[in-house]
Amino acid sequence: METFVINGKEKIKLKVNIQGDSVVYQFKEMDSYLKFTFQDSNNIIGYWKNNRKGASYPLTGTTQLKSRFEAAQSGPSKKVFSSYKVTFGLEKGSWPAIGLFEQNNNVISGTFLTETGDYRYLDGNVFGDRLYLSCFDGSHAFVFTAKINGDSLSGRFYSGASYQTNWKAIKDENASIGDPNTLTYLVDKNYELSNMRFHTLFYGRKKINFKKHAITLIQIMGSWCPNCLDETNYFKTLHANYTDDGLQIIALGFESQKTNRGRKKHLRAFTKKARIPYKVFLAGKASKKEASQRFSMLNGISSFPTTLFVNRQGEIIHVHTGFNGPATGKVFEEYKKETESLIEAALLK
Repeated sequence: METFVINGKEKIKLKVNIQGDSVVYQFKEMDSYLKFTFQDSNNIIGYWKNNRKGASYPLTGTTQLKSRFEAAQSGPSKKVFSSYKVTFGLEKGSWPAIGLFEQNNNVISGTFLTETGDYRYLDGNVFGDRLYLSCFDGSHAFVFTAKINGDSLSGRFYSGASYQTNWKAIKDENASIGDPNTLTYLVDKNYELSNMRFHTLFYGRKKINFKKHAITLIQIMGSWCPNCLDETNYFKTLHANYTDDGLQIIALGFESQKTNRGRKKHLRAFTKKARIPYKVFLAGKASKKEASQRFSMLNGISSFPTTLFVNRQGEIIHVHTGFNGPATGKVFEEYKKETESLIEAALLK
């Protein structure tokens, strides 16, 4: 029997293994799994193991719920608008976002766009003046709660077992955040990108050859990052459509294991599981600071993923920060058009 984790329109297929009286559900690309036993025909108990963080989180499950969240209030559900200007982290270190939602009676779905990427597929319910949204993808467990007050929202964001912060939002059909095409930029025009060396997954260190390709996309990513996986799935389409015309895609993995050997082993396994058809190199540990040091010609790496567009002379001609993927709907479609136009223009030169 096929088993999925469902977040709104997203269905994540799990690999099923029976271990004694327990059932183990393994995520395909993310290094995590669910393990539980049946208490009876309707209820389970177990845990979620996130290998990257080396942590386990208890879980229970039941077949008795009729919606993602249990009703917290009775009566008609208040209206949630389609677009909001959002601020997270009200206590300190706040960051901006755009909230995009679709509501059907008391069922709601959507996502938040930030300057480093989207919060992927969120799904939940509205009961009276209370909003509840969540997402679980094997790497992240997000829960958003809020009180609806006219055209504004105010609530709490929970990530994993330990992080939480306040957030607020105001209806705004023209809400905006920093432009992903200008957030990261060159600060040193005398760089030599073609001299940089990275670890191959099987042999030693190697330079990237730009001369044979009209344009190269350098994907600065990590196998632990769901936004990077969303981007990888899109880049696989680009690879299929444009490689014969002169496109090269290179993934540079910044991984969380303690040693280079462990990072390389994990990245190699991810490359196989995700069926990545283009070249993948190990670049370092999962650290924005280390990534910024490796690419010191830029003002910094503020997001995994970040994509560099490079011409055959090894010159960076465009940088895109973060990745707002398929959960963002029209935003994702606009990004695809923009990216493919940049590639096609470079291929004509």
